[in-house]
Amino acid sequence: MRELIPDHFVRADAAEGEALRLVSAQGSVFAVSVRGPAAVRVRHFRPEPDSPSLATPRTRSRSSSGTSGKRKRSAVDEKPPLRQATSHAVAPRAQDLSPDVNVHGLSRDLQIQDDSCFSLTVNAAESQFVITTTAIRVVVSLSEESSTPALVYSSLVDNVWTPFLEDLPHRGYPLLKDTFNGARHFVKRRDQDLHYGLGERASPLTLNGRRFRLETMDALGYNAETTDPLYKLIPFHITMDTVTRVAHGIFYDSFAQGFADFGQEIDAFWGPYRSHTLLDGCGLDMYVFFGPSISSVVERYTALVGRPAFPPKYALGYLASSMGYAESNDAQRLIAQLPADCRKWDVPCDMLHLSSGYTVDEKTGARNVFTWNKTRFPDPAKLFKELRDEGIRVSANIKPWLLCEHPNYQEVKDASGFIVDAETNGPRITRLWSAGNGASATGSYFDFSSDAGRQFWKRGVTALLGLGIESIWNDNNEFSLPDDGDIYAHSNAHGTSSTVGAAGRGLQTMLMASASYEAMVEHNNKRRPFLITRSGVSGIQRFAAQSWSGDNFTSWHTLKHNIPMGLNCGLSGLAGYGHDIGGFVGPRPEQELFVRWIQNGIWHPRFCVHSWKDEGVTELWMYPEVFSIIREAVHLRYKLLPYLYTLHHEAFKYGHPVIRPLVYEFQHDQNVQSSSFEFMLGPHILVASVFEKEIRTRSLVLPALKALESSAVAWCNLWTGEWVPGGAITVGCKLEDCGAVFARRGAIVPTGPVIKYVGEPGTDNERTFWLFPPSDAREAEEWCGTLFEDDGETVDGSGTTEIAVQMKVVGDEVVVNVGYGASNSYAVQFETVWFVLPKADTRAIKVVGRAGSETKSRVELDGRSAVGVSVSLFDEVKHGFWE
Repeated sequence: MRELIPDHFVRADAAEGEALRLVSAQGSVFAVSVRGPAAVRVRHFRPEPDSPSLATPRTRSRSSSGTSGKRKRSAVDEKPPLRQATSHAVAPRAQDLSPDVNVHGLSRDLQIQDDSCFSLTVNAAESQFVITTTAIRVVVSLSEESSTPALVYSSLVDNVWTPFLEDLPHRGYPLLKDTFNGARHFVKRRDQDLHYGLGERASPLTLNGRRFRLETMDALGYNAETTDPLYKLIPFHITMDTVTRVAHGIFYDSFAQGFADFGQEIDAFWGPYRSHTLLDGCGLDMYVFFGPSISSVVERYTALVGRPAFPPKYALGYLASSMGYAESNDAQRLIAQLPADCRKWDVPCDMLHLSSGYTVDEKTGARNVFTWNKTRFPDPAKLFKELRDEGIRVSANIKPWLLCEHPNYQEVKDASGFIVDAETNGPRITRLWSAGNGASATGSYFDFSSDAGRQFWKRGVTALLGLGIESIWNDNNEFSLPDDGDIYAHSNAHGTSSTVGAAGRGLQTMLMASASYEAMVEHNNKRRPFLITRSGVSGIQRFAAQSWSGDNFTSWHTLKHNIPMGLNCGLSGLAGYGHDIGGFVGPRPEQELFVRWIQNGIWHPRFCVHSWKDEGVTELWMYPEVFSIIREAVHLRYKLLPYLYTLHHEAFKYGHPVIRPLVYEFQHDQNVQSSSFEFMLGPHILVASVFEKEIRTRSLVLPALKALESSAVAWCNLWTGEWVPGGAITVGCKLEDCGAVFARRGAIVPTGPVIKYVGEPGTDNERTFWLFPPSDAREAEEWCGTLFEDDGETVDGSGTTEIAVQMKVVGDEVVVNVGYGASNSYAVQFETVWFVLPKADTRAIKVVGRAGSETKSRVELDGRSAVGVSVSLFDEVKHGFWE
């Protein structure tokens, strides 16, 4: 890797939407734009020769080198444009929507700037430029010796501008000599900074002192503490200053391969630094988001790349899966037995993942996507109807290639639907997984930017949906392409082509997701698409509502170290994330490990048992000796569905993760800023899973709450009702307990009844709010909580309703107000809302307002008293109702 550090930058006329543009003696362009009071975009790139981005400096002209203009691919010697001139990560605005925007992407030259939110001051020598907003100040300085730019980002701390991010002087923005668009970014490394995010990364939570490869890989049986790379490429990280508690984020908008170094590399000459390297792509195109809170950073990032898709409610239930089902020659009969097994064992179930065994060729054993093995599945439509009649939906596994022996291979080849080998101008032939473990054959990846490849894929998805399949499972979509010079058809500006190296392999992952999503919408535009993806890139959450940590290995070690992987994915925009419970590969999980894995899994956004074991299918009921414990855990999951669904709606609206590292909610508490193995489920519930064999206690640090003295109680043990302050604690955790679980002071958690499946007629007929008023409540303390309700499936046809609950303590009474919140257009399917206090809390619950004019009471199965009110008496809830 050879660097070029452009120098002698001078100010040039800014393009529309830019606050500042500089041009180097070597012709590179450095541009800064302001995206709002707390977001700044910085670009550094070599313009292509015919590009309008070539700028005329105010003092002297510059030239740039380059040989290739923008031409459509029609022959091998017609090269695609050198630069990936569009972004597929940035979400299009309403005015940017077009039939081709998902394929071509958004022009990087499209600058969106709020000119009213900043001021720009320039010194007389035009060597320092100061951009000031209401939230941040960015000082762009040109060094005296070589006039290279260095940026310092500051925020007000105690009314003093205090830096939170500083470029490394003289080396902030190198370009790479070996590729036209390779680029690097160096910043000063500070000991007080902690780093989070970067998508799916091995444990622990913080990224400090490590170096990561920016690419995706099919990491079967990975080590969850050490393996890198894994399945996701999300070049976004969050940094928090542990002194000032100020957080910011950086997103590098590229799917090209590279490296992210958080302090593993040391070079005495330059002093402490960290860096981001892109080996190809678009030059440097980065966004800096200021918090000051981590949650604000996540909101700003997901506002740019897109909020997570809102899943249908059934996606939050128990999702059954195993490769073993579909690998049997008697597969249809085995799968048809699933509803009866669930009834026998009293286990709810909402979906079955149909693994790729249904596509296995009966003669060759090869997996041919969009074909059916009629021996294993003689009548798939009949099977899916039978399952659906029992409340179980099906998600079909599909893979993004055709083997050369696939019956449709020649058809797609003739139509130019595959990624193109730049040397032969024919399909790129590579080895692909074909049959059993480790088996491979030659084939080609679809080019999802090509008209033919995309349309063939969408027809295949539509055919699956026509059989009664309701969800699509994009799998094996890391696109292990061997040559950076190979060509994508129409993935660049104005439908021109691009190379694998410039556009990145992850672009095909994104285009595969958008193609599957489009097919689902076109098939039924009233039903919310439920797309699952294994690989992922920034912005893929716009299309895929769920993902998971890939093919994990069965061990206590994996159970533990998968947890921070999910937390960093949540910070990176992937709200619907989970793990293969029980482990995908490796030995069958022993009894205790399986119990603890289930108990951990019920708190995660995606709750799925999936495996590929020589010993057979991993099923909930495979250990009768401990099954009652497993069933209680699954039942608890279903009770939590209203809370989980409300959190997913919050993610859809604001980008907030469903499960969150403790630092997300308690940024002020230095004792939990690096906590990797405990997490918050939304703002109200703290979960500390058990991941060690034969351990019946759990030690952890509970966060301190702001504005409370250290002796004040902050957390309520969910199982015992005991209140404890923040700080280090060790609690009992029986095998029957789903971890050490605590409710936050003042938590209000909506729950529901145990049902057989989401949408079961007549059973989802009440809501119960778990209330956690502290035993030492202050007179001025008030708490609120919400419940989001709709029909759980349609896009916008049923309306929405929000139920709001407010709570305070007056003397020996817990006073509650309940009613409609921001919306009331969906007719909820329950008539009564109940309220219940923690175990051992004998205070009375008093419901005020119109809803409290008629109350009812009952005793819960665990002996607690509950108070109920009729939904028909609800009014709109307004703040300060007890005044």
